[in-house]
Amino acid sequence: MTGDSNLLYDFMQAIRPYMSIVFGGVSKGQVIGLGKVAITNDMSIANVMLVQSLQYHLLSVRQLASVGYDALFGLTNVKVFKRDTLKVAFIGELDGNLYTVDFLKESTFHTTCLMAKADMGWLWHRRLAHVGMRNLQNLLNGNHILGLTNVSFKKDRVCSACIAGKQHQSKHPPKNIVSTSRPLELLHVDMFGPPSWASLGGKKYGLVIVDDYSRYTWVFFLKSKDKTKITFIDFAKQAQRKFDKDIKAIRSDNGSEFKNYTLEEFLSDEGIEHQYSAPYTPQQNGVAERKNQTLVEMARSMLDEYKSPRSFWAEAVNTACHASNRLFLRSILEKTPYELLTGNKPNVKYFRVFGCKCFILNKRERLGKFQSKTTEGIFVGYGSNSHAYRVYNKSTGCVIETCDVTFDEFNRSHREQVDLNDAGEEDSSQDILNMGVGALLPMEQRPHDDDEDDESISHPQDSSLPVPPQDTSTHIMPVVEDQVGEHVSHSDHTQEQVDLQELDQSMGMFDDEPQQVQREEEYLPPHINDPYVEDVDDGNKVEPRETLTSIMPCVAGRVDIDQILTGVSEGRVTRKQLTNFCAHFSFVSSTVPHRVQEALCDNDWLLAMQEELNNFTRNEVWSLVERPSEEHNVIGTKWIFKNKEDENGTVLRNKARLVAQGYSQVEGLDFGETFAPVARLESIRILLAYAAFNGFTLHQMDVKSAFLNGPLQEEVYVSQPPGFVEPHHKDHVYKLHKALYGPKQAPRAWYDHLKKFLLDDGFVVGVIDPTLFTKRENGDLILCQIYVDDIIFGSPNIHLCKKFAASMTKTFEMSLNTDLKFFLGFQIQQFQEGIFLSQTKYLKDIVEKFDMTNAKPMKTPMATDVVLNEDTNDIPFDPSTYRSMIGSLLYLCASRPDIMLSVGICARFQASPRESHHTAVKHILRYLVHTPKLGLWYPKDAKFDLIGYSDADWGGDKVGRKSTSGACQFLGRSLVSWSSKKQNCVSLSTAEAGYIAAASCATQLLWMRQTLKDYGITYRHVPLLCDNESAIKISENPIDHPLTKHIDIRYHFLRDHVQKGDIDITHVGTDMQLADIFTKPLSVARFCQLRA
Repeated sequence: MTGDSNLLYDFMQAIRPYMSIVFGGVSKGQVIGLGKVAITNDMSIANVMLVQSLQYHLLSVRQLASVGYDALFGLTNVKVFKRDTLKVAFIGELDGNLYTVDFLKESTFHTTCLMAKADMGWLWHRRLAHVGMRNLQNLLNGNHILGLTNVSFKKDRVCSACIAGKQHQSKHPPKNIVSTSRPLELLHVDMFGPPSWASLGGKKYGLVIVDDYSRYTWVFFLKSKDKTKITFIDFAKQAQRKFDKDIKAIRSDNGSEFKNYTLEEFLSDEGIEHQYSAPYTPQQNGVAERKNQTLVEMARSMLDEYKSPRSFWAEAVNTACHASNRLFLRSILEKTPYELLTGNKPNVKYFRVFGCKCFILNKRERLGKFQSKTTEGIFVGYGSNSHAYRVYNKSTGCVIETCDVTFDEFNRSHREQVDLNDAGEEDSSQDILNMGVGALLPMEQRPHDDDEDDESISHPQDSSLPVPPQDTSTHIMPVVEDQVGEHVSHSDHTQEQVDLQELDQSMGMFDDEPQQVQREEEYLPPHINDPYVEDVDDGNKVEPRETLTSIMPCVAGRVDIDQILTGVSEGRVTRKQLTNFCAHFSFVSSTVPHRVQEALCDNDWLLAMQEELNNFTRNEVWSLVERPSEEHNVIGTKWIFKNKEDENGTVLRNKARLVAQGYSQVEGLDFGETFAPVARLESIRILLAYAAFNGFTLHQMDVKSAFLNGPLQEEVYVSQPPGFVEPHHKDHVYKLHKALYGPKQAPRAWYDHLKKFLLDDGFVVGVIDPTLFTKRENGDLILCQIYVDDIIFGSPNIHLCKKFAASMTKTFEMSLNTDLKFFLGFQIQQFQEGIFLSQTKYLKDIVEKFDMTNAKPMKTPMATDVVLNEDTNDIPFDPSTYRSMIGSLLYLCASRPDIMLSVGICARFQASPRESHHTAVKHILRYLVHTPKLGLWYPKDAKFDLIGYSDADWGGDKVGRKSTSGACQFLGRSLVSWSSKKQNCVSLSTAEAGYIAAASCATQLLWMRQTLKDYGITYRHVPLLCDNESAIKISENPIDHPLTKHIDIRYHFLRDHVQKGDIDITHVGTDMQLADIFTKPLSVARFCQLRA
């Protein structure tokens, strides 16, 4: 407040005096109004009261704080400094009992650093990965860490980065007990991921391993979950050898990444017990689950501190893990994980704030006399194989490890550097070289030596063995994404290449995790997206070019002239790069083997092949016999390799299938009946809608090697499998007792065998759907839908489901038994409110396959003014590609009825596609890019009435002038069936077109009505809604004989069922005709209305 009106601007006078200020005596002063006071050019204080007769200018500390200033009060003076720069702005003196500040005189002590113990505590809080202040103070009080002086940890303010990264609901604290007696006695294992941002190397998952006794943690980054088994096996071998202790047990959840043949075999050989947590009970593996949360929260806070790119999550998790091993005290034992594992107290003096600006000493480049000796970078972690910092070099786009670096830990793009020498800081290079034993000594993962396509990258962690300090020079070497061995150079540091285009777009887009180091003389193929960097003999750093003008990558540097292959104008490509380039593409194309010889050289695929043959032996599929006479046909065999994936595209397991070459079979000699029914997609959607309506959960089963269970009636012989020929009986063949994949009668044999089992178990086969089996027990119904070896089942009575699952598991070997989530390419999400059916993953694959990811989105799948015809003058388009696009989109229609019409129209031109047809298909894909997450919602509703809608577009086909029929069928509000089809004949009127369309819709309604009888649901009349009154009259009575006498007799069955009362055809207004979307392209407004 002030009494000088000349100081105020933007003054607002009070209408009436509303407050009085009492002075030291009994006198008072009225508040006349409010205004603003400009203290300096960049400092203005609002809501200053103008008080009558006030002789002083009074300013509260709170008002100073509101404009970004803080005050430090001493016995004789006060210092006012800017909060963001910690620079002293004003100094005041003690006058009586009040502090007075002359704001017209700025302080000359601009470099004064106001770093009290509490302020240093907050700086170290940021350096130490935002670990809690209470935990840091306990570490300091108990003398558990070294390197901290003149520091006090008090939570006297709020850390916004911690709030952004760690805030969550309160939880019940666990009981603090130590159940193990030494390190490695029990390991907790868990996975986290995938995040929304993949790393530079495409990593999506993190494998977390926690020692129960010490709580020491290791983290490994993986591209997919299928690499978990090899990663853990390598880790276990190294850990037991390094620490000279045996692993007694591990504890994990029931995920397929931990529950598989390879890992179980290793654990059994090593005598390691594998403990599983109960399904849906993460609390039983709470140590690893909580550690996941801790690492992610710490990483999130560090990323938020300097607003680092989210794709840089792997580096942040790496640093968080490194810090947590040194900063958290183990309950009861009151020691850090690092000390419990290694016996040494950790030294944290070398820690720096993640993401802060730093300056790298440039010792390699030839500098001009007046050029800067440093390069600006960003601190991203600690060296994995050397006593060095990991920093990102902005000028080269590389992540290097060096100790010649100076840090600016207060700069957040707007902060000014502050000298911290008076706060106990020492030279950075000395800090990093004097860390103490084991401070940055990692225990690296060794990738499997025989696994050429191992894509896992280990997380650098600590070692208990001392290593001499490394050469402090920063030498640049190529780093590979996928390694087949560990190659550590003790005199060199690691460089990671970052895509320059991404860097330009995002100002340093980090998204790779810590990499391993490779020797110069050995080559390993790099990641396809990494720029190539070549080593040169003189050790100079080689920079990637900023623009690549050739298909081959180019670099700059000195290379012998006889090593250069390309012309000067094309940039430089060396023989070594050409070798690397070719070897790289050979490597990435062999993820799934295409030949038996490739699979036999890979342990994972060899195990998958052996597992397949073990199934043959277990099921008594065949027996080795002498080759029969020539009157019997011997069928060849072939290996098929495929990775089985889940709904997220994660590889679940390597699947090797031995199939018989059934095309060489002779009918009547090798096989008889071959037909085997499979479930229609409408049947599956009916089951989903019924389950949602009744509120019960559906489950799924996958019979392992199902065809091997079906006995054969015919005498069939097959050759020995490639790669597994009996050495002493090379001329023998196998006689089949049961079906094999490939013979034409195999599906029929399996269906008959499964049908017999279900009928013996009390099930009844559907009257009209032979893949639907139902069973009633004490008034409860259980439903079972068969699609070859995939089985969906469910019941309102969960005990019936458990009983059926147990019966199936006892009779057949099952590879999957879980809640229904992913089936035939469909992603199925079950909620209490209903079921959501979609094909989001499949849609994404289609868009990527046809390179439409970055296409401009469209709001409808087809424009209203598009007319497609067989224009021979148009540019031809590749028929194979066009048919592939149509086939992919047709399967997508199983959950996307909104594209049914447009795909059907484009499918008419597969024989001779033109560029205009290709453009129409791309229009559909662009629409899908705009709506990738749409699907079918089946609500838990009060009604389950069967109803159909029928419509027709008369003469919609401009070429043949044939009409288009559209129909859709609902169960309550659940859309379960739809169609859009060009009629087979030319209709003479809209009535005739509507009549034909209604007849087609009626056939589907009658089939659904009969199918639902097996569910125990009976419909006396099925309503069919049509917007053509003439068509309705024709279906009810044979009127207008001259205009209807030519209509094919097959369409008149509609009239028969209308007269019987099976179909109740009713008029519906055009605005309410839901089948309109299946007959013709619509405007955006109308299309969106019907789609909703």
